Amino acid sequence: MRITLPASLRKERHTLQEEVAWARGLSPEERLAVTASLCRDVVTLLRMNIKRDRVLALRDPCPESTRRALARLHRR
Repeated sequence: MRITLPASLRKERHTLQEEVAWARGLSPEERLAVTASLCRDVVTLLRMNIKRDRVLALRDPCPESTRRALARLHRR
């Protein structure tokens, strides 16, 4: 069965750059406000989720490239 994306998700209509353009010009304070708003939304969604403990227990492993980058930063 073939799935057709809605027009709003088709790449030929909206590129990733166009999608995130609004965020590129944000000040650090504005980015912080957006991040705080997203965090509040996550808390709300977790409160409604009956599997919240399972969701909170899930962790992606830290990539080796990130571990190396952090090690370099700690050495500075």
